[in-house]
Amino acid sequence: MVKGWLINSMNPKLVSNFIRFSTAKAVWDNIATTYFDGTDTSQVYELKKRVTRLKQRGGSIETYYNNLQGLWREIDFRRPNPMECNTDIQKYNSLLQEDRVYIFLDGLDDRLDNIRADVLQMQPFPTVEQAYAQVRREDLRQSVMLKNEEVIPGGAMLSRGGQKPQHRLSFLMPGNGRPVTKSHGEGGGCTHCGNTKHTKDTCFKIHGYPEWWHELKAKKKPEARRSEHSGRAALMSMEPTLSLVQESPISAEEQTDQNDPGYSHQGDYWSWY
Repeated sequence: MVKGWLINSMNPKLVSNFIRFSTAKAVWDNIATTYFDGTDTSQVYELKKRVTRLKQRGGSIETYYNNLQGLWREIDFRRPNPMECNTDIQKYNSLLQEDRVYIFLDGLDDRLDNIRADVLQMQPFPTVEQAYAQVRREDLRQSVMLKNEEVIPGGAMLSRGGQKPQHRLSFLMPGNGRPVTKSHGEGGGCTHCGNTKHTKDTCFKIHGYPEWWHELKAKKKPEARRSEHSGRAALMSMEPTLSLVQESPISAEEQTDQNDPGYSHQGDYWSWY
């Protein structure tokens, strides 16, 4: 059964080289001897080079971390822990974890600089798994905040610099009572009455006025009159008061006489005293 699984998992071109072995162990030993050598330094060199060159480069944090873990597992398989004492094994593993945390943090994007500094200050020093958990939370937080900033409120466009829209919509009601939407910014107009706010197809003078038109006109007339009267009253209150009595000119002699204490003017006659 195991032999069949090994044979079926091979490349079809290689099956003929190993199918002649009678046991699964014999197949496995021959595969290991032919294609794999755990002490191959060139393979270890290639794996370590890929680890040092691996960067996030704007990709997902999960993909970057999983790729690192896959390379590290391959290295651990070819370079197992050489220590024999339990204390030495723990120390070796601690140093190995610390080095891998440095490699993991070094490959992160620059936008994660703050969380990189926080991880380096953690006490006790974290493992790779703990460092990844911290960085992943910060990456998720930044993603959520970025999405919230991209959402523009509906009223924000109306309050920017007091800008007016280039096109205004006019809802016209032709004779059939159905609304028609037309942009005032577009060219053309009614060729019958000359109004630029509607077309000949929706002109009331051709197709007839709807029932609500007369009611609207009746409501607007009192309002227009009140507005006109209030405007006139405001204008009159602002005009200066003018005198309607015309002053008669006074001659130089009369001016002199008025300054004389012996002069008295009563009615239409003159008297000296």
